[in-house]
Amino acid sequence: MLALFFFACDTPPTASEPFSDAAIAALGAFDDEDPAVMVRAFTQLEVEIAESLDLDGDVTLRSLTPDELAVDDVAGVVHPDRDPTLTVPVALAWRSPHPLTAHDPIAFLADQVGVEPFAIAYTRSFLDGADCYPGACEFLRTENTITKKNIAMTVSFTLFKDWRDLELDDGRAARASRGWMQEGADADGGGERIQQSYAIELWLEEPGDTTLRLLVLWAETTFDPPEDEDIIALTTRIGMNDLFVSHDEWIEGG
Repeated sequence: MLALFFFACDTPPTASEPFSDAAIAALGAFDDEDPAVMVRAFTQLEVEIAESLDLDGDVTLRSLTPDELAVDDVAGVVHPDRDPTLTVPVALAWRSPHPLTAHDPIAFLADQVGVEPFAIAYTRSFLDGADCYPGACEFLRTENTITKKNIAMTVSFTLFKDWRDLELDDGRAARASRGWMQEGADADGGGERIQQSYAIELWLEEPGDTTLRLLVLWAETTFDPPEDEDIIALTTRIGMNDLFVSHDEWIEGG
């Protein structure tokens, strides 16, 4: 953990314009009837990851700082009445040694505590698609009641998270996920608050039965006293990396 913290302290580079454009486009086009925008975005993100990141490197070498969001970028979801430009953007990539389909069962765990870092309670309720995704259904839609605890705060909140089954132009399978909060949430007994949060995630079938993963998160958390944005981004990157590790460990233990 200390080694991870040391390497994660380095400031990751700013994402290229094509990377940011593709990530933001995927967030906004998630529910589009035609998946073409999502497919193009994921294809571009794969190219940008190959050119910009070292998937065998430490956390910083797998991380980028994307562009901020605009109001129109989150118009497709119910969200807090906050300026999305106030969110802190973080992107992290990962190569999982497990095939894409091995990751699918994690989405169906009603109790996510064992796979979600810092979660002391995490109950997933299935709103649509639980009996037919992936395959017969294109979407899986969930509502998640979560309590997370770390050194900074303990906070309970509701997260909406959906998955989409995709096929790229070259025939490879892919999955997309979009997560967001409809309302902000106050921490227990303190001045901290999660004001807003939006995420786009991809799983992409790769050669050798491996899976390329990317998580891009835009979140605004306020602290009393205020916290430096670089520290917030650092903590976020470590949590995202822990998420990838936890998922692979769950697959290996299953």
